[in-house]
Amino acid sequence: MKLNNNIAWTVDGKIINKAKYNEAMEKITAATFEEAGSLNHEWYVAEDQESIHIYERYQDADAALAHLKVWSQFAALFLEGATMDTFNVYGNVTPKLKTAVAGATNIMSRYGGFAKE
Repeated sequence: MKLNNNIAWTVDGKIINKAKYNEAMEKITAATFEEAGSLNHEWYVAEDQESIHIYERYQDADAALAHLKVWSQFAALFLEGATMDTFNVYGNVTPKLKTAVAGATNIMSRYGGFAKE
């Protein structure tokens, strides 16, 4: 079975300032859409309208690193709008990417499975 080199991550937290959160979501989403290696960028909110889950997927470690440069432009704004309680990274993380996401809650290496294209 075939696998890919995608890197994904999830963020879970809570909205603390809805206006700032919405502004961050709009700006980050627009910038990420323009990134060549971005594949998924999905923001979810729970029924309580406070708990959030963000799912992002990138073509490979280089694309994920490129996104982190974009993220750095908006990180302060995001953190004015929401907490970042967990940050889990998935995939075959390169040493350079591992350093860049050193604050991750977990780095999960691929153990098995498949990817359909």
